[in-house]
Amino acid sequence: MLGIILITGYLGGELAKKFNLPSLTGYIITGLILGPSLLDVISSPLLQTLQPINDFALGLIGLSIGGELKYRFLQKNWEKFNLIFLGESLLSFFLVFLLIYFVSGSLPLALMLGILSLATTPTSILGVIKERDTRGEFPRILMSIGALDNFFCVLGFSIITTKLNIFYYEEVSTADFLGYLGREVLLGIILGLFLGSCTILVIERIEEKRKIQVLLITIILFAIGMPRQFDISFLIVTLLIGALVVNLTVDYRKFYQTLQAIDTPILIIFLTMAGARFQLDILPAVSILAAIYITARLTGKIIGARLGMLSCLLLPSGCQKISPLHSKYVGMALTPQAGVAIGLAILAEQKLPLQEGVISTLILGSIIFFELVGPLLVNRALVKTGSIKSRNSIPSTNANSDKDVTTDKDAKTS
Repeated sequence: MLGIILITGYLGGELAKKFNLPSLTGYIITGLILGPSLLDVISSPLLQTLQPINDFALGLIGLSIGGELKYRFLQKNWEKFNLIFLGESLLSFFLVFLLIYFVSGSLPLALMLGILSLATTPTSILGVIKERDTRGEFPRILMSIGALDNFFCVLGFSIITTKLNIFYYEEVSTADFLGYLGREVLLGIILGLFLGSCTILVIERIEEKRKIQVLLITIILFAIGMPRQFDISFLIVTLLIGALVVNLTVDYRKFYQTLQAIDTPILIIFLTMAGARFQLDILPAVSILAAIYITARLTGKIIGARLGMLSCLLLPSGCQKISPLHSKYVGMALTPQAGVAIGLAILAEQKLPLQEGVISTLILGSIIFFELVGPLLVNRALVKTGSIKSRNSIPSTNANSDKDVTTDKDAKTS
């Protein structure tokens, strides 16, 4: 069955590209056709059986997000975009949260969709950047803010699911909640440091690619399985491993190049199975919520970045001067959304007693929209900020080291 899912998903992605659509859209639509809503080739019990594939794909996504957090670059440029990042992320969260809660009356649903609104897709952004001969700092600032959005989305997701599970649903005390959260974070850090150190040793001591591949897959499996033994989230562990590798290893590219040999089929299966979770029977019920989510997220990203720029003008000591054009269009360019949001939506339905299929169907429908419209908005932002040298030039291969880090890992968050 995995072979059927892989080949049909792949062919669906190739067919989508023939119509100038993102391959991700093809994977999702293929999954929808094969899923319980239509042909039922991928049945609901089968989706549960293949859950380890979803976990492995989420592990890859977590490693990719952590690998985007290059400390030296963020430290050097933080004051250039700190308030802009805070503006677009906070306004997105609160707009989505308040409007969804007002319409649905469900606090858990509103919190989940609010935190998922932060997530963005580096692959779609980078794909447009690589197609155009870009210049200046806008593309680098854009990728950095996107990485921070994903990091805080995953971190906030872990905190919110923990709070809902042991505080909202079980009605335990605040002290117990803080103790449980502290235990989860502490154990996550310990496991992340241990497995991250093992990963660095493998990269630095072993040269043969096959051995590196086997050992790194083993480490990923441990990063997913060990946290489950302690009843904590493995996302924090994989984030920390990725961050340690990219910041403490000179030859970090070897790590991501090795993973590229296995990530594509895993992610195709993951996204095709995600499409199979799309429930047509509840689509009319969530269509209004999906429209609210899309509108609120777009507004939060675009207006929030501009409010961040105004805050920067009011608090000049808190940030460095940045081009008004950058702040005007950076929110627009952060709208693509895919892998991170899909994975967390599926995980939310597993962790929380929410109505089955609501979050995943809503997010999948929204993502099809964002993957169609998002790249167009990224291109418009690059044009408006003067970041494109020539419309027909071939992408430059002489990129700086920070940009290369992202290039090496662009397939991880497709």
